[in-house]
Amino acid sequence: MVSEAVEKEVSGLKSNNTALKEEKKKFQAKAKEANSLLETIGGQDELDRLLRIKTQIDQDEEVRLFTEGDREKYNDRITQRVKADAEAKLSQLQVELDSMKATTEQAVQRYQDREIENEMSNACSKSSVKPHLFEAIKGQIRGTIKYDNESDSLVCLDQEGIRYGSDGNPMQVAELVETLRESQPEMFVESKGAGALGAVSPAGKRITNDSIRNMSVADYKKLRSEGVL
Repeated sequence: MVSEAVEKEVSGLKSNNTALKEEKKKFQAKAKEANSLLETIGGQDELDRLLRIKTQIDQDEEVRLFTEGDREKYNDRITQRVKADAEAKLSQLQVELDSMKATTEQAVQRYQDREIENEMSNACSKSSVKPHLFEAIKGQIRGTIKYDNESDSLVCLDQEGIRYGSDGNPMQVAELVETLRESQPEMFVESKGAGALGAVSPAGKRITNDSIRNMSVADYKKLRSEGVL
C-alpha cells in the first residue's frame, strides 16, 4: 500500500512537471516572438515612441475623428479652429490699429499745438507786445485759435464760429493780438511817430519798435531796470 501511494504521488509530480515544462516552452516561444517583433519595429525606444503617438492620438480629438473616418465632425472641428484663429488675429490687428491711430492722433495734435504756439509768438512780436508779457497775451488767446484740417491753416474763433477780420476774411492770429491793444495798451510797447518809442538809451541811441521786436528778453529787462522803457 505504501509503495502504491508513493508511486501515485510520484506519477502526479511527473505530470505536473511535464505540464510546467510545456507552459515554459509556450512562454519562451511567446517571449521569443515578442522580442522578434520588438526588434522588427526598432527596439524599445521605438516602441516607446509609438506608444506616445498612440496616447497623443487618443487625446487629440481631431486626429481621432479623422482616423475613425468621421469626416463631418472632423471638418466642423477644423472649421471652428480656423475661425477661432482668424478672430483672434483680427482682434489683435484691431488692437494694433487702435494703438497706431492713437499714436498718429497724438503726433498730429503735438504738431498743431506747436504751430499755434509759434504763430502766437510771431504775432506778439509783430504787434510789439512787451517781451515779458508774451505768455500773458498767449494765455488769453490760446483757447480761441484752432488748427483747421480742411484748409490746413490756423483760424480764430468766437462764439459763433470762425471769426472774421476787417478785410472780411478769416481773422489771422496777428490781427487777433492787435485787437487787444485798445483794451490792454499796457501790454504793448508804446510807439510815437514813425516807430519811435520816445525813449533814448544811456548811449543816446533812440529805441524803435523794430529794435524791440529783435531784442532778447534779457536786454529788454535790462532797459526796463535802467528806466529806459
